[in-house]
Amino acid sequence: MDELLQYIRFGLMDVDTLHTVALSHPLVQASETATALVNEALEYHQSIYAQPVWQTRRTKPRFQSDTLYIIGGKKREVCKVKELRYFNPVDQENALIAAIANWSELAPMPVGRSHHCVAVMGDFLFVAGGEVEHASGRSCAVRTACRYDPRSNSWAEIASMKNCREHFVLAAVDECLYAVGGRNELRQVLPTVERYCPKKNKWTFVQSFDRSLSCHAGYVADGLLWISGGVTNTAQYQNRLMVYEPNQ
Repeated sequence: MDELLQYIRFGLMDVDTLHTVALSHPLVQASETATALVNEALEYHQSIYAQPVWQTRRTKPRFQSDTLYIIGGKKREVCKVKELRYFNPVDQENALIAAIANWSELAPMPVGRSHHCVAVMGDFLFVAGGEVEHASGRSCAVRTACRYDPRSNSWAEIASMKNCREHFVLAAVDECLYAVGGRNELRQVLPTVERYCPKKNKWTFVQSFDRSLSCHAGYVADGLLWISGGVTNTAQYQNRLMVYEPNQ
């Protein structure tokens, strides 16, 4: 029975279920192994922001597939979009409807954004920065960030960045997110780089670029963050390729 209980994915149960069922069930109470797994799951739920770096097979659904998401942006009739949509190529029956890809709606972002950045870490989807439309009708870059959990189809606010940013790069390296360059709320081009630690739910500045940069491209390969192209604060286009080593 101990061996069987180890295959239960306690981390996918909600806290109320863990308390009312798992902690009071005689099979669990009689098993030190199961009790340890339940306590592990409760600690996982209590550490909301650290969950992306605490993922194990006990916190992941058994069925997983590659899925394409599109988040926010602009439409002609809407300045800033909250929509989150996905397309799952595994679902062949619904892959095409009248020769148009079938995109399904999910829970929208807390606020509409455009020119934002997206990164994936620990099977969570992170959205940061971008332009947001204020009550006055003015749009400008923001510092705010949020996280999407596909298991519960829900969003959670996380700590805001140090700088407002749009047209920047957001990338996951090891157990952290990096926000690189971009333009702030005054449309000034930034040289700054900051790192988000999910365990602390905190952004901190790290080594900046040797020049300001926006509208650049970024990609993570072999544990390194590669940055190419972009525009400087003097409107000069760049053809440089740079690499950021997070452990240096």
